[in-house]
Amino acid sequence: MYVAASGLELGLGIFLLPAWLIAAVTTGLQPGRRTVGRMRRMSRIALVLVTVALLLTAARLVVYGLLARHGWVFVADRRLFTTFVMLLPAVIATVVWTVPWLASAARMRLPDPAAPVPLEEQSRARSPRHVVPPRLAAFGGLGCFAQMFLPPDRSFWISLGVYGLITAAVAGLLVWRANARRQRLLTGREFPRRRSLAVRLGTAVVVLGTMVGLVNHGIADSRLPHTFSMMKGEADWGGGAAGQHHDMAGGHHVPPGSGGADEVSVDTLRGPTSGTPDRRFSLTAQAKKVKLTSGRTVDAWTYNGQVPGPRLRVTEGDLVEIKLRNELPGKTPVTIHWHGVDVPNGEDGVAGATQDAVLPGKSFTYRFRVEESGTRWYHSHQAASEQVDRGLFGALIIEPKKQTRPVDKDVSVLAHDWQTDKGTVPAIGALDELERRRAEPGEKVRIRLTNTSGGTREFTVDGVPYKVTALDGTDVNKPTALKGKKLVLGGGNRMDVEFTMPDGPVRVTDGSAPDAGIVYSPDGKGKLKADVGGPEFDPYSYGSPKRTEFGPDSDFDRDYRLVFDEWLGFYDGSFGLKQTINGHVFPDTPMLMIKEGDLARTTFINRGSEDHPMHLHGHHMLVLSKNGKRASGSPIWQDTVLVRPGEEVQVAFKADNPGIWMDHCHNFWHSKLGMVMHLAYDNVTTPYEIGGPVGNKPE
Repeated sequence: MYVAASGLELGLGIFLLPAWLIAAVTTGLQPGRRTVGRMRRMSRIALVLVTVALLLTAARLVVYGLLARHGWVFVADRRLFTTFVMLLPAVIATVVWTVPWLASAARMRLPDPAAPVPLEEQSRARSPRHVVPPRLAAFGGLGCFAQMFLPPDRSFWISLGVYGLITAAVAGLLVWRANARRQRLLTGREFPRRRSLAVRLGTAVVVLGTMVGLVNHGIADSRLPHTFSMMKGEADWGGGAAGQHHDMAGGHHVPPGSGGADEVSVDTLRGPTSGTPDRRFSLTAQAKKVKLTSGRTVDAWTYNGQVPGPRLRVTEGDLVEIKLRNELPGKTPVTIHWHGVDVPNGEDGVAGATQDAVLPGKSFTYRFRVEESGTRWYHSHQAASEQVDRGLFGALIIEPKKQTRPVDKDVSVLAHDWQTDKGTVPAIGALDELERRRAEPGEKVRIRLTNTSGGTREFTVDGVPYKVTALDGTDVNKPTALKGKKLVLGGGNRMDVEFTMPDGPVRVTDGSAPDAGIVYSPDGKGKLKADVGGPEFDPYSYGSPKRTEFGPDSDFDRDYRLVFDEWLGFYDGSFGLKQTINGHVFPDTPMLMIKEGDLARTTFINRGSEDHPMHLHGHHMLVLSKNGKRASGSPIWQDTVLVRPGEEVQVAFKADNPGIWMDHCHNFWHSKLGMVMHLAYDNVTTPYEIGGPVGNKPE
């Protein structure tokens, strides 16, 4: 609903400008008709065109009403001011003054239609009350385009003052010009001759030069510093604290690294340095040409020469040691982030925040004890929009100490978009064509669905009833059987699906690649058509409630409100659609300050046009509600929460893992365009810097 209304609002806005512009031009031509018949005919044409523009404006206001049903925040700021300040006063003036005059002129009756229009009537027709409102409305129609270039979430009074002053100045200029033309008519003075070619060319050069200067200034001003510390990032760049105690209006804000006897560096927040690891792994980042099952070729970056990388399987309670070695070409540094694993902060693998990225020829060893179980995955967190896209990711499975639901087949399905020699190809791992596998009737099968791409994916399981047994690796309490549902996963999300193999075929399909997928059957030759048209699975009402440590009615020490939006502009030297948090892009985004032991609540609001899977490192979030409706099924614990356009999702978490933690959209292209912030514990510092000789780039 929101996406449709938002798209309609944009479409109406695009048509609104030319509609008002044509109406303004026609209304301006009406007084210049020298005969009664021509003025009457032009008045009728102008009246029709003005009516069309008024109807489009009314339709846009109706759409705003539909958007406001999702919450006031969805029509505030740019939509509010560009329409209600820049456009609506002019529209009202048009209805009050221009329309009655045009209607009167359209009914003008004189014996001879060819008779000249009396001077008095020409003067009345040129009255600013008649000609200025449509012109001012045409200027207001620019608001649809202007709102894409205006930063969101600025101060109400500043926005009101800026838009109001600009509109008043334009109105004053139009009134002055209309009065001047009217006076010339009454006094019989000639209109000024057209400017000479030289003057026009000079004006064009000045305008063009100004535009080029503004563009160059925008490019230069938007570039991020070559090197800067996270300690002097968001907190000192104007982002400030995104939330304080409860009402966000006061409280004590302590920026990270502000000094004090209890100051802790992320370098000290590491895993155990002693003890024999229960599991050891070695992962080497290498460049390699990889063929998908169709034969399409990927210029991949791999862990150990394969895509996805090796499947790492450990057990809850294990001390794990993973040695990363970089053998990529050139000067390409890498890291490994353990997505969904609440590791100590120094093991989190975020370049420039918890470590320096590993340069070619170098290595880095991660050590941590896993205190949880479930489906996780790992990937590079250095320039991830490129490195994960090219293949630096893999599955991480943490088995519980006590197996409560043993299965016969445990399958990891990692959905990904590959850039191949034949364009972008969605696939399941390296499978971009349908693959058939054997499974005996009665076998228990677990499918671990993982979305490793940035865009939202929709999976289906056809041919058998199934249960969703885990979300982001955390078990669902008392899941029930499903059939024919679309299983929606945002970027970085995981979902475990379990079923008992029937006598016939079962198909697992990624809706982004409906011709690919996996078909299980007793003989390994089964055929089954994918059905991707079913209703969406609703995790908010699935399963049975269960008591949790905290919930919607708890007393929260911190209350963050984060509004996601987008606007066109320059970012780090490039022009594009910047992805904002509370009106800012990294490093000016909010720094969420917290102290150990705090209970925090966060409200995510997406008023943009794209999905935002928000991933908080080092913590699991309990999802409380969506669009004001509390979750009524099994408790939903996630590390990545999908917030779709028009949605408001509220989550809570316990501050029980000190550090400086990345909190960002897991569509890495959105991270690249600024949708990155951090959760920082009081008095935790980092010695690492973004940029610098290593080239740390924590996407």
